[in-house]
Amino acid sequence: MTNDTGHGDAAGFAEAGPDLRSLLRRATSDAHRRLDAGWGGHDFAKRRDYAVFLAAMAAALVPIEAELDRAAQGAVPPDWPERRRSGAILADLDALGRPAPPASVSPRAPGRAEAAGLLYVLEGSRLGGQLLLRQALASSDSGVRDNTRFLRHGEGQRLWPSFTAWLAACPPVDREGAVAGALRAFALFEAAQAAQA
Repeated sequence: MTNDTGHGDAAGFAEAGPDLRSLLRRATSDAHRRLDAGWGGHDFAKRRDYAVFLAAMAAALVPIEAELDRAAQGAVPPDWPERRRSGAILADLDALGRPAPPASVSPRAPGRAEAAGLLYVLEGSRLGGQLLLRQALASSDSGVRDNTRFLRHGEGQRLWPSFTAWLAACPPVDREGAVAGALRAFALFEAAQAAQA
């Protein structure tokens, strides 16, 4: 899902700087591989496979975004509302005649560290989505080609570089808490994937 190829002493961003990104990448590499492998047999040019993918993504993405909406000021980037993709994915599902899946968790307010980890996974998933977008646009099914709002979201906006710049500039945060947030996000996506498959 992401393509960005701990409750410690709260040294966090200031001491670790950009190393937090590397820490998150390393800590989530196994979960990332499992999630990607779970989609290995799917053809995103086929309506059924594409709709299953969108439903699984929505089941985790929508509640995670609802949590981030509740996060304290400063725990998310200032442009967070423009980064949200719930509306786009739900519109795609509706157009494909697929009901919105039930939320996988009840929204709560994550702390700053957990929010950083959740955001790392959500923002990184845009990168992996580019390959899937190419497959969807090559579909012979206009229903697939015409419903790529989710995969196209943020096109041309350089959202990953601006996210990583925000991450590096954030005030100190508990690195283990950030890792826990990222791993929880992957776990939600894996559970949603298994439920839809």
